Amino acid sequence: MKRIDKVYQGLVTKWQAATKEEVLAKQGSAAKELAAELGLTRANTSLELNKLVRQAQVVKIKTFPVRYLPMIVIEQHFGLKQLDYYEVASLTALTKKPVKPTAKPEQAIKEAASEQVNQADPLESMIGYRGSLHNAVSQAKAALMYPPHGLHMMLLGQTGVGKTYFANKIYAYAKFAQILKEDAPFVSFNCADYYNNPQLLMATLFGHAKGAYTGADQEKSGLVEQANGGILLLDEVHRLPPEGQEMLFYFIDNGVFNRLGESQKKRHAQVLIICATTENPDSAMLATFLRRIPMSITIPALDERPITERIELAHFLFQTETKRIKRALSVKRSVFEIILNEDNYGNVGQLKSQIQLTCAQAFLNSMGEKTTISVTDNDLPEKLRQSWLAVSRAERKQSDLSRYLKSQILIEVGQPSLDKLDNEENIYSTIETKVHKLRAEGINEKEIHQYIMTDLHLHIKNFFKQEINEENFSKFVDPAAIKLAEKLKLIAEEEMDLRFDASFIHYFSLHLDAFFKRGSKNDLLMSAEIENIKREHGLEYQVAKLFQTEILKETGTAIPDIEVIYLTMLLTSIESMSATKKIGLLVVAHGNSTATSMVNVATELLGKGNIDALDMPLTVSPSTIYEQMKAKVRELNQGKGVLLLVDMGSLGMFTQKLAVETGIPVRAVQNVTTSIILEALRKVNYIDMDLNSLANQLRRDFIKNFAVQEKSTGKKRAIVSICMTGSGTALKLKKLIEGIIRKTTTENIEVKTVSALKMSESIPPLAKEYELIATVGTKEPSVAVPFISLEDLIASNGEARLEAIIRQQTPPAKEKQSQSNVVVSQMCEDILNEHLVYLNPRPVNQMLQNWLEDLSRRLKLELSNSQQIACIVHTAFALERASHQQPSLNYDETPSPELLELLPVVKQTLDHAVSSLKLTLPQDEYYFIVETVIDNQR
Repeated sequence: MKRIDKVYQGLVTKWQAATKEEVLAKQGSAAKELAAELGLTRANTSLELNKLVRQAQVVKIKTFPVRYLPMIVIEQHFGLKQLDYYEVASLTALTKKPVKPTAKPEQAIKEAASEQVNQADPLESMIGYRGSLHNAVSQAKAALMYPPHGLHMMLLGQTGVGKTYFANKIYAYAKFAQILKEDAPFVSFNCADYYNNPQLLMATLFGHAKGAYTGADQEKSGLVEQANGGILLLDEVHRLPPEGQEMLFYFIDNGVFNRLGESQKKRHAQVLIICATTENPDSAMLATFLRRIPMSITIPALDERPITERIELAHFLFQTETKRIKRALSVKRSVFEIILNEDNYGNVGQLKSQIQLTCAQAFLNSMGEKTTISVTDNDLPEKLRQSWLAVSRAERKQSDLSRYLKSQILIEVGQPSLDKLDNEENIYSTIETKVHKLRAEGINEKEIHQYIMTDLHLHIKNFFKQEINEENFSKFVDPAAIKLAEKLKLIAEEEMDLRFDASFIHYFSLHLDAFFKRGSKNDLLMSAEIENIKREHGLEYQVAKLFQTEILKETGTAIPDIEVIYLTMLLTSIESMSATKKIGLLVVAHGNSTATSMVNVATELLGKGNIDALDMPLTVSPSTIYEQMKAKVRELNQGKGVLLLVDMGSLGMFTQKLAVETGIPVRAVQNVTTSIILEALRKVNYIDMDLNSLANQLRRDFIKNFAVQEKSTGKKRAIVSICMTGSGTALKLKKLIEGIIRKTTTENIEVKTVSALKMSESIPPLAKEYELIATVGTKEPSVAVPFISLEDLIASNGEARLEAIIRQQTPPAKEKQSQSNVVVSQMCEDILNEHLVYLNPRPVNQMLQNWLEDLSRRLKLELSNSQQIACIVHTAFALERASHQQPSLNYDETPSPELLELLPVVKQTLDHAVSSLKLTLPQDEYYFIVETVIDNQR
C-alpha cells in the first residue's frame, strides 16, 4: 500500500464511525496525532494530507493546530458532496455556507464555458481556478495589484505544467483589469539560449549601440526596452548565468539601464518581470537576484490536481480536437477512464498527445463519413489498451467515472471553448490531404493506413520536443523496434568507441518502426550522393552495414542498400547531436554495494547520466581498486574530465596518479553522500560547467561535509571581505567577520577588505601572501575557495558555515565564549543605537537575545538571523514606547488560538528577561510581540 493510501485509510478509519457532535467538537485529526497512530513521521504525514486536500478527498480545517477530515465524513454528516475550496476556517463556518448542488463535470464544463462569454477575467477562465490553481491565481492577482507597479514573480513547476500558459494569462488579466494598457507588450525570452555568452546576453536583454562589437553595424533595442510598459517573461531562468542575474537586478532596483557600448546615456523602462523555472531557485540562482523576485507561485503537476479537474482538462482537449476536425465527437466514458487511469503523465502536454493520437486514429477510421466521429477504446494507442487490460477489477472500480460522466459524451464543434485554440499545425488537414493524394496514386487502404500512422507517430515525437522516458516512448513505437534499437546501440558504441544517450534509442526506434510499417523505400538518393556519403562517413557506413546484418538476423527482414545509406545518415546526425560532452562522475566507496546503492538512488530520481559506481570491498587490495578506477575513468571520459566522488581520503589520493597515467583531467570530492551525488548529477545533466568549477561548487555547497584535500601551505590564513566600494559597508562587514573569528578560534586569522570592482587586481596578491580560506561579501570572486554572500551571512546560515570553515584545520578556542550569534548581536546593536533614545541599546540588546534564546529553547524554534533580528528589534521598540509612556500599538483583531496558546510563555520569558528595566507592557504590545514570533517561525 502506498503511503498516501495508508494516510487516507487511517484518517477514514478514525472518523467514519464518529458522530456529528464528535466531529464538530474535535474538527478532525492533526498531522502529528495521525502520524503517531500510523507510525509515520509528522513531515511525511503532513505532505500526504496536503496532497489529499488538493485531490478533493480531504478537507483542511485551519485551526491551531491545523486539522484534517475526510470528505466522505463531511458528506455523511453535513450532506455536502463538493466544496468550492477544500481549506476552511472551521467546520461551523462550512456548515453555514451555502453550497451549490453538485453538478457532473460535463455539465459544469458547459456552464463554465457559457459563462466565459459574459465573464472576461482571463485568470478565472482556467480549469481549476477555484481548486488547484486557486492559490496561484490569488497570488498572481495580488502581485499585479501591489503598488506602485506590481511585484515581480517566479513561476515554479515541472516541465509542461503550463508556466508559460499561466504567464500569458497573467498578461491578459493585467490588460483586463486595466493595470496594463491594451497595447502593452508581452516579450518572452528563453535564458538557455545565451547561457555561455554573457556579452550576447547583455546585448539581447538591453540592446547595443552601433559599433559595440564586431558585426554591430547599427544600434538595436533590447528585450527590456521592447517590454517597456508591459511584461518580460524569462523562461528557464535557472539557466541565466550570474552575470546576467546581476545585470537584471541592477535594472530591477533602479529602472535604469545602458545599451551595450553606451557609457553616458541612461535609459529608463518600467517592466514587470515574470520568471519561470523547473529548478529549485535557492540552489540554482543568486540570493541577491531571488530577493528581488518576492512572489513565488507554484503551478501544480497534473497528478496533483483532483480528478474533477483532470476530467475537465481531458474534455477541453477533446473539445480542441473538434475545432481541428470540424466534426463533433462522441466519446465513450471508458475512453476517459482508460486515459485518466494512466499514471505516467508528467504534464498536461503528455495528456494532450494521448488524446490527439486517439482522435487522429478515430478520424482515420471514419474517413469519408460526414457524421459525428465515434471515439471508442479501439482508437486508443495499443500500449494504453494493453495497460488497461492488465489492471485488476478492483483498480478498474476505483477508476470508474460514472458519478461524473454519462456513458457517452457528445462534444460538439459549436460548444464555446474555455480557451483559444493554439497555433500548432493542424495534423488532421495534413492527414486528409495526404490520404486523398495517396488514393489518387492508387495506393491500397492498408498501405495508406501505415503511411499515415507513421507520420502521426513522428508528429507526436516532434510535439514533445523533450526527452521522453522509455515507458512513455513505448506508447508511440512498437516495443520490438525499441529492443532492436537497443542492440544496435551496443554495436555502435563498441565499434565507434562512443557512448550514446537515450536519443539514439528514440530516433532509431522511430526510423525502424517507420521502415517496417512502410516496407522498402524507393531509391531517393542519386548514386553520386551515395558514394559521397560512403567516402565522408566511412566509419558510420561500416557500422550501418553491421546494422544491416543484425536486423536480418533479428527480424528476418532484408535491408536494402539504400536503407543502409539512410541508417548512415541517421547515425551521423545522432553522433553530432551527442557532441555535447559531459563530465564523468565516478562514485567510489568502501563496502560491497555502498557506491552502487547511492548511484542507483540518484539515477532513479534524476535519470541516467554519465555516472558509474565502483564498490570497494574491504578484502580487495588498493592496487586492484586503483586499476579498476583507471578503467572506469577511461570509460567515463568524454573529453571534459572525470570527477571522483569518494568516501575516504585514501581514495582521493589516487587523483594525481590517475590524471598522469590516463592523460585525463581528474578531480576528487571526499566524504560523499547521496545528496552530494544528486547535486553533482543534476549539475552535470543540466548545467554546462567545467571540471574545476563543478568540484569547487560542490565543495561550497556542502562545506560542512567536505574535508579540504589540499595540505596546509604554511601561510597565514585569511578571509577576504568584499563590498562594492571597499569601504563603509565593507568595514562593517569586516567587523562582523572578526567577531565570528574571535568566537570560533584563538588563531589570528586576518580579514582583508577589497572592492568588488577591483577583485581581479586585489585578490591574486593576497592569494600569494596568505592561505585564503573563504570570501565573504556582495560578489563572488573567481577563486577556488568557499564564498558566503552577505545575504547568507545576515539572513541565513552563513555564520554557521563560516565557523565550520574556520574550524576545519584549527583547534577550538581555549576559553569558550558566549554562543550568542555575532551577526545578530552586532546588527541589532547598530539598529538600536540609531533608533533608541531613552533606553541603553547594549544592555537591552543583550537582554532580548537572552530572552529569545530562552523562548526558542522552550518552544523548540529554529530562527534564522533575519528572523531573530525582526523579533529583537520589534520588542526593543515596544520597550522604548513603554519607558517614556508613549502611545502603545492597538491590536484591533481577535487573537487567534495560536496566539493565545503562545502568549503565556512569551509573556513569562520576556518579563523575566527585562525585569531589571521595571517596565510594564500593555496587553496589546504583547499581542504584537507574539504575532512577530509566529510570523517568523513559519
